[in-house]
Amino acid sequence: MTESDKKKIEEQDLNTYEGIAEHYDTLMTDGYYDYDEISKNLCAIIGERRKLMELGVGTGLVADNLLKANPDFKITGVDNTPAMISQAKEKLGDRIAYELQDITKLSIDTRFEAAFSVGGCWYFIDNGPDKELEFCSHIDDLETSKQGLKNVAEHLEKGGVLALALQAPHTNYSKELSNELTYSQEIFKEDNGFTKHYSFTSTQGVIAEQFYRYLVLPESEVHDFFKELDCKPLGLCPSRNFFVYQKN
Repeated sequence: MTESDKKKIEEQDLNTYEGIAEHYDTLMTDGYYDYDEISKNLCAIIGERRKLMELGVGTGLVADNLLKANPDFKITGVDNTPAMISQAKEKLGDRIAYELQDITKLSIDTRFEAAFSVGGCWYFIDNGPDKELEFCSHIDDLETSKQGLKNVAEHLEKGGVLALALQAPHTNYSKELSNELTYSQEIFKEDNGFTKHYSFTSTQGVIAEQFYRYLVLPESEVHDFFKELDCKPLGLCPSRNFFVYQKN
């Protein structure tokens, strides 16, 4: 990491997507995620449940696809980045409820039958079928991340489920996008996780960037903590796209 990068990290409000919010949809809808597959798998996990909380609603792409699959879903989208919530509102209007909140201080006057995170707040890194998963948190302090998970568990009804998406390991790469932009990401390994540098460039140079610091933990350690929250691991869904916990 260069001295210039270190200075930018010091100056940025880490762990929000404020710096790249304007171009987020361009990247996500250009092959970054398969939203039809995500929606299909989540619907199978959710089953007959209807009161849902999305952890890291972003610009509303997952919620939009879920509502197309089942308009009866009652979704509350939580996010800590105002620019992302603003775009979600433009996309979805009053079809979902919005909570501009820090998950570590989550307080919503309702309980949910299911909660899910697709790359937002928490997810698992899939290192292959013969290797242990790694738990990845957008909250880079361990105790603060645990507080966020505790808050989520407290907002689940008995029998409610929490579905956390799986992602491939993070790598350095660049990709040409459809609107003459280039997306790049660079990974800087750290003792307890990594810092990720997102950037979008055009012919004029870098037009948007964000540094984001992630905490990474072994799968087994996270399962033990969920047991303390009275949540049992149900395991991977058949498609191996989500790991599911259920509140006792």
